[in-house]
Amino acid sequence: MDNPPTDTPPPLKRNSNDVGWEYGVLCDARSLDKVKCKLCGKEFSGGVFRMKEHIAHLKGNVSACPVSSKEDQEKCKKAVLEGKNKKNLKRKHEEALRAEVNISKDSGTEELERELGALKTHHSQGPIDQYVSSINPEASLAAQTRQQSIHDAISKEKRHVVRQYCSRWLYHTSIPFNAIDNDSFRLFCEALGQFGPGWVPPSQYQLREPLLIEEQQRTKEKLKILEEEWEREG
Repeated sequence: MDNPPTDTPPPLKRNSNDVGWEYGVLCDARSLDKVKCKLCGKEFSGGVFRMKEHIAHLKGNVSACPVSSKEDQEKCKKAVLEGKNKKNLKRKHEEALRAEVNISKDSGTEELERELGALKTHHSQGPIDQYVSSINPEASLAAQTRQQSIHDAISKEKRHVVRQYCSRWLYHTSIPFNAIDNDSFRLFCEALGQFGPGWVPPSQYQLREPLLIEEQQRTKEKLKILEEEWEREG
């Protein structure tokens, strides 16, 4: 007698504590986008966020659930608002992190960069420039638009390749995925982006000795500032 299959189908509910899953399930466990309302049976795309809008009667993206109670609506409205606030806070936090990084200032090269910029030559109009005019302004504008489109496409591909390198490093070194959300890592990415090509990672010796000592000193200085503040403020 053949043994019954032991493989169980994947669950139709995400492993999440999002309030939206109290009201909906996945239509297909292999697709995380299409969901079905457990109250009225309506199916639609947009995932659990759209489900909360459906239950909360939030107009614009999906029709309102005819069965959801006032309590259900308020519960999902609150969850949607909290999600938007959290997203805005995260965006502001990331902007603050990016603004915190200034490798020119940190390295003390601002004055040298200003001096270098002052040495650059700028184009100035000569006597013959007054006789030169654009032959076809519309064609010139079209060419600029095309150049921008090509530039955007190249940038998109480059961004993807960089992500591949980053993910590959995470996989090869068995670094936990949540390390990607670490503020220190994001500061490092911003500093590396400002530096540009040609940066060489520190050696193991530099990590073990001089850089570690510098970081210990930096931590002590930050702690000293806090201790002085505690003494003043209590």
